[in-house]
Amino acid sequence: MNEIRDPIYGFIKPSDTELKIINTFLLQRLRRIKQLAMANLVYPGANHTRFDHSLGVYHIASLMADILLPDEEYREKRNIIRYSALLHDVGHGPFSHVSEAVLNKYFESNNEEKIHEQITLKLIESDKELKDFLAPDEIKWIIGLLNGKNVDYSIMKEIVSGPLDADKMDYLLRDSHFCGVKYGIFDLHRLINTLESYPDGIDKHIAIKYDGLNSLEQFVLAKYYMTQQVYRHKVRILSDSMIVRGLELGIEKDDIPFLRDLFRFRGEADYLTNYLKFYDDKILNDILFTGKEGYAFHIFKRLYQRKLFKRIFSEKLNKIDDPGVRDKLISINKNEKLRKQIEDIVSRDIVKCDPNYVIVNSFKFKSVKEMSKDDNEGKLIIKTKDDTLVEFQEESMVFNSINESLNEVYFEVYAPFEFGPLKEKDKKMKEFKAEILNLLKGLVQEG
Repeated sequence: MNEIRDPIYGFIKPSDTELKIINTFLLQRLRRIKQLAMANLVYPGANHTRFDHSLGVYHIASLMADILLPDEEYREKRNIIRYSALLHDVGHGPFSHVSEAVLNKYFESNNEEKIHEQITLKLIESDKELKDFLAPDEIKWIIGLLNGKNVDYSIMKEIVSGPLDADKMDYLLRDSHFCGVKYGIFDLHRLINTLESYPDGIDKHIAIKYDGLNSLEQFVLAKYYMTQQVYRHKVRILSDSMIVRGLELGIEKDDIPFLRDLFRFRGEADYLTNYLKFYDDKILNDILFTGKEGYAFHIFKRLYQRKLFKRIFSEKLNKIDDPGVRDKLISINKNEKLRKQIEDIVSRDIVKCDPNYVIVNSFKFKSVKEMSKDDNEGKLIIKTKDDTLVEFQEESMVFNSINESLNEVYFEVYAPFEFGPLKEKDKKMKEFKAEILNLLKGLVQEG
């Protein structure tokens, strides 16, 4: 019997075929891509990888499949679910989700899939190792499940990627464990044991029995608190922003060939072959120790030495009185012209530095109620005591009482500025706030 010891679940026991998938280069490469990019700059234990996570998703997907599709007639479908869970993240690039912003910037596509998901499908379709032990139909079914366009039952896709999927269950527990926090803890076994499928014509979907309502509430709150305390921690947001800016400048200003070739996505075989060569430490090494000392070098040197830019301005948009300013800033990440204009003026008139080193950023904290009903993923469904199906928010007394409109959008500015003692820092932050607010009002009036 094959056994892999996991720090979250104990022993994971893959079949021979599953072990062959685990031992492919596609999966083994994920050992060198951290799950949370440089979150270890604030949570030192956050060194776990996409490989660890893929094993965890496979384990939970297996448990879910056994409960939701238990009969012998579904055995092949359960296998496809397990294979898909193992392979669902093989398209991630260096720094995981963080580098997607760079891939998106240099690639225009009408496809709904994220770029790393498109790359995942192309890699699975073309990988020679997988073809050695998976039948062509199995590879076709895996791709169909992952893109959601060719599955016998929707429940197969929902187990791997949906509102209540194995992916979220694992990353909440795993990220919580390795970051050393308790925010992501929920009763996994109770939640899984109260799963049930419900028919929709000839289709099947995931529901939760009424007895699992409290466990589901716990799961949704875990996602909310992990987002608040870990995924949107101020150092995490700052380091992510520096990674993105460093990669962009490496392409646009330094003209580093390997960055240009890596982040200008093409679907050809030579692009995919090159893509698989890169992972977190290789990017760092190639920028810091083999290339020229340009913009990318200086930003990644700061990240490497944990000499981060400072947050010189942070404000909730609802605290800004001028509605014209609020309307402009809410979409600042998509308005590159205005963003660069703000960065240029801040660098010239306020912090006196190279404008490329000033970073303007905006992000949103969804309310816990809005987060629980992401329409892009589908709805969380409860099967009540009388076997009727209702949406989670309607049945949960906890969530039914929450004001869904309580969202928070932040606007922030980062720069390579060194503050003095705490009292001086507070004074300087107030000065920055007044200057930047005046700057924003002036730009809106001009525009």
